[in-house]
Amino acid sequence: MMYFSQILTFITLSIWQCTPNAQKSNDEPFPAAYSLNDFQMIVLQDEMEEISGLEWVGKEGLLAIEDESPIVYSLDPQTGKILQKEKFGKKNSDIEDISWINDVAWVLQSDGTLYEVTSVFNEKSESTKYEFPIDKKRDMEAMVISEDGAYLYVFCKSCKWDDSANEASVFRFDLSSKSYKTPVLTTIKRSDMEALLKADELKDLEIEPAAAAFHPIEKELYVLSSSGKWLMIADANFQPKEVYRLNRKIFKQPEGITFDPKGNMYISNEARGGKPNILVFSYNP
Repeated sequence: MMYFSQILTFITLSIWQCTPNAQKSNDEPFPAAYSLNDFQMIVLQDEMEEISGLEWVGKEGLLAIEDESPIVYSLDPQTGKILQKEKFGKKNSDIEDISWINDVAWVLQSDGTLYEVTSVFNEKSESTKYEFPIDKKRDMEAMVISEDGAYLYVFCKSCKWDDSANEASVFRFDLSSKSYKTPVLTTIKRSDMEALLKADELKDLEIEPAAAAFHPIEKELYVLSSSGKWLMIADANFQPKEVYRLNRKIFKQPEGITFDPKGNMYISNEARGGKPNILVFSYNP
């Protein structure tokens, strides 16, 4: 009987360790309110293979977009299952991020074009396109709504006017006039981030933002980079306060970030040869 019990215990532990929702990691630097040793992994459907943006809506809604389709997706935040989807454009585009304000979805294309999508998931859904005002080579992947709800902040990943991967400029889109404000609002600089890292953490520190979100409780700005593999916490003036290099085994290709009202953090990863996923980190201040 004891021998059988030991076998049963071994099998149970083996199954638990193989479950994708139970993940463990070494003790590495990470924001104090979150733990790399305790998070959930939600495996997504293959249709979300190139998930590139996340946005929390209301009390229990989760929106997403994926790189190659002009489609807004509604996902079950517990399982990742696609609940609804709505096409907003006529052709496949390089879609990078999504924001939500006043029941309107705003979607960012890599060239800086913004789509205003009204009545999402409704037969009366419509979209309006707003072009970026500077006609130079650019790649823009991150976007977030300002704390006062007046602007969209749009981040360059790689723009002609920036100093290569050493800085990333940020622009404002005025939600009242529905137009971009120029010149550049501010610039995130490698030199400012270097001061917050150890010498052995500076290798391959590329300033190429992929996603951004304001923390609903801390009121600080979280900026995520996939190519540079870092997570930065900044104040409302975009001044870096904390910088963390990300574990490449956990964050295979992090392209989206958002928070629910309780402060739980959601980071999406593209498939990168495996399965796309969303990592959920519980907020424990």
